[in-house]
Parts: sequence; structure tokens; C-alpha cells
Amino acid sequence: MATKSSDLNVYITTGSSSDTKSSFLSVTPPLPQPLGPTATLSYIYSTPPSFTLTNNADLTHYYATASSGPPYQFPGAGSSTITYLDFEPNPEQEEGFWHRTQTIDYIVVLEGELELALDGGHKRVVKKGDVVIQRAPMHKWKNLSRTESARYVAVLLGTKEAVEGAVEYGGEHLK
Repeated sequence: MATKSSDLNVYITTGSSSDTKSSFLSVTPPLPQPLGPTATLSYIYSTPPSFTLTNNADLTHYYATASSGPPYQFPGAGSSTITYLDFEPNPEQEEGFWHRTQTIDYIVVLEGELELALDGGHKRVVKKGDVVIQRAPMHKWKNLSRTESARYVAVLLGTKEAVEGAVEYGGEHLK
């Protein structure tokens, strides 16, 4: 029987100052968006370039981004984004799609086993607990399980060259 990743809960705290105490904000994350035939991306949070917590500038950016609709996942220069990527069971062993963003990505696999393929022909199987530091490579992801889902969380940091929302897709020659 196929298993699906659990729902996502997001908890955002307020800051504290000398006259206030910290608390939790009530947030409803945007709905996950499809990313190819077998993957779903969930936007969690993002910050603008050179952000400050003064006057809740980061929260203002988050609310504006969350309400603007997809795509939210790729930050611009100096910005950051955190996302979850869920891969459904892959009974047909469909390949992922080649793509690249001008970001440094800190990726932690939370569930399952995934194959990370690079355009230079190199591949790695990454498993629960593994960490990938992705430095803007042309790459693709594939869930290796026919019956189990896989999930990773990624923190994306926009490089100097990054353009918000921009992604480069690879051609057929990269199969």
C-alpha cells in the first residue's frame, strides 16, 4: 500500500522586546503546488534581501509572497526561502526534470530515498537524514520507491545572480 507524506504544520513566532513577550502567530500556509507529475512543493517562509525584523519587515514580505500565488519557491539575490518538496510513490519510476536556480540550497532528506542526478552524469542516492549542499547545479530528483513517498526540506539562498522566481530548465540532451 502506498504511503503519503504527512501534512505540514508551520509555526511562526513573534519576537520579544523589553516590553513584550514572544508568542506564536496564527498562519495558514499556502496550498502545495504541483511540481511535475509526481512532486508537490510547499512554500513555508521567505525573506527579502537584507531583511530586518524592525516593523515586522520579514512578516510583511512573507504575507505578500504567500498571498501572491505560485511560484514562490526561488528567491532573488540576497533573499531566502524555505520549502518542503514531497515526492509521491513512483511505481513507473518516472524521471524528474532537469533544472537549475541561481541559489545555494541546504537540503535535508526527511523521509524516503531519492536519486539526485547531475548533468555531468554523476548520481547519488540520498536517504533520510542525509544533507545535500546544492550550489546551482543542473540537476533532477527522482523518488526511488514504487510504494513509499519521500520528502525533503530545503533552505534556498539567492546568490548575487539570482532573480526571484527564475528557474532554468534543461533540454532533451541532458537525459
